Amino acid sequence: MLRAAHGARVTHTYYMPNPIDPNLLSQLKNMLRRDLKLGPDAPVADDMPLVGSDLDLDSLDILLLVTNIEKELGVRIPNEAVGHAIFKDVGTLARYVQDRRSSAPTANVKVVPVGGGPNWIDQLPHREPFRFVTRVIDVQPGKNATATWSLSGNEDFFRGHFPGRPIVPGLLIAEALAQVSGLAGPSDAPKEGKLAHVDVRFERAVVPPVEIELRATLTRTMGALQMCEVEARVGGEIVARGSLTLQRG
Repeated sequence: MLRAAHGARVTHTYYMPNPIDPNLLSQLKNMLRRDLKLGPDAPVADDMPLVGSDLDLDSLDILLLVTNIEKELGVRIPNEAVGHAIFKDVGTLARYVQDRRSSAPTANVKVVPVGGGPNWIDQLPHREPFRFVTRVIDVQPGKNATATWSLSGNEDFFRGHFPGRPIVPGLLIAEALAQVSGLAGPSDAPKEGKLAHVDVRFERAVVPPVEIELRATLTRTMGALQMCEVEARVGGEIVARGSLTLQRG
């Protein structure tokens, strides 16, 4: 307490932030170990720098991490917030996520049911044998889309792709993700689009028969360009992930 002129008393209130939820910290650390392939037992300290250190996340690492945080922790991180301040270290990232969680308003998200409304398969400009979407699970135009691609192993391209030990071609998985990305675009976007850029990492080989879950999340648009974060899963395990950009119209 300080004493000012004429005997007035001046008090200072100091803001003490709430402690970071240890469960949230644990989740984030596990995500870092998983997404950056550090190993399940790799030490991750609260003050471990994420940028400008040995870990030094690149832009793709950050985009993938942001996408997974949004999906798994239910927090929206706007593009303009993604920067060195948030990714200074593990603790600052956890603090940001926790604060966003506590201040986020409750919103009703409209999910377009597959059983009604548009026939999303028919919205694709692709047709057999070059349509790699078997079933559309849900679509939120301008937000995201989820679908599956089922393969029996009898598809014609397997005859020449590692004969006798078929593997689903990675390029076709990327194409399937691009097709689903087209569904995730704004409802008023042109139906057809060209694949402008692909940056997809393949985590492991996919062997038929198999059902691949495909998910695309729209992250930004710029004129005719539409950028999506994408991932493919088999049995809940990520087999491919990254980003791609479509040029619509």
